[in-house]
Amino acid sequence: MEKDRIIKRLKDIRAKDPKFSDGRIIASVSTEPFDFAVEAFKIFSDTNALDVNIFPGVKQLEREVIDWFGTILKNQMIDGYITTGGTEGNVAALFVAKKLNPGRREILVPESAHYSIKRAADLMDLKINWVKLDENFRADIGDIESKISEKTLAVVATAGTSSLGVIDPVEEINSLCDDIFFHVDAAFGGFVLPFMENAPCIDFSLENIDSITIDPHKMGMNLIPAGAILFRDKSYLKKIKISPSYLSFSTNTVSGSRSGGAIASVWATINYLGFDGYRRVVKECMENTRFLCREIDKIEGLEVVKKPDINVVGIRIRDMETAYSRLVERGWDILADSRSGSLRVVVMPHVTKPVIRNLIKDMKEILAGD
Repeated sequence: MEKDRIIKRLKDIRAKDPKFSDGRIIASVSTEPFDFAVEAFKIFSDTNALDVNIFPGVKQLEREVIDWFGTILKNQMIDGYITTGGTEGNVAALFVAKKLNPGRREILVPESAHYSIKRAADLMDLKINWVKLDENFRADIGDIESKISEKTLAVVATAGTSSLGVIDPVEEINSLCDDIFFHVDAAFGGFVLPFMENAPCIDFSLENIDSITIDPHKMGMNLIPAGAILFRDKSYLKKIKISPSYLSFSTNTVSGSRSGGAIASVWATINYLGFDGYRRVVKECMENTRFLCREIDKIEGLEVVKKPDINVVGIRIRDMETAYSRLVERGWDILADSRSGSLRVVVMPHVTKPVIRNLIKDMKEILAGD
């Protein structure tokens, strides 16, 4: 097939999928990346972060990215690497935890945790002891305290749950984990909370946090795939180091070959936005989140499940299944969560006030039977 036909075919297929600029994608935890981030990816698209001898420039960029995370997470001893996303980050964290305490097999996991924790447990033959949620859909601190035992390998908390964006009580859990591995899955909230005023603490200033998952391809506004797993210091990744006979160096990442393009894209975006830029992005998203909640409160038949911790809103609507179907028919990309009985809206940078007004208009019409 000729190149022109290949490109045309790809464009035709892509045209059938929605675009963030359409103003109809309101359930995605990603957004459209900057043009220059795509360009950065292209510049390093032929590089492999595994091959540190061939591509030392990628290693340099990645180290600078990890150091930047160390600044926002208040720990200059930080170590980690750029992953494919939150799933790999969570797997890596529990893999390290298992290596640190091979005699323990039980992990305490909130019922609201991301499904990747279950996958990691299955892969590593770990037993999950599920932690119930309190009335605010947060991990119940009393239940965690009662279930910690000599069998406990790790405790997992989430900073931005998938369904409602809830922040588990990380600071309280931290106080219970003196000799227990404590992992925080902040795949979504990790690029929100550090840039909010009076936000819950999820950084390494909490002395018992061992690892944090953060995804640049979510609120970091980066290309997919781009996640990050971060550890308190360099000793952690040494636990999973391996030295293949055919390589002149060791490697300590769950994945082997890794895209240098993804690392370059993250480097470009965080250097462009910086702390102040992300603070502006988060501020606008939170203002729009509050705007959405105010509009919902005005309408009989609509209800916010709980006051949002971050820019994720759960909306209860009369006859949710029908309402969900009608919204999809009108072109909205929205998700329904069975546990909370709500529709999920993620107020990303592309979910602007005009987008919210259009959503509210359609919800009103659906409730009226139009």
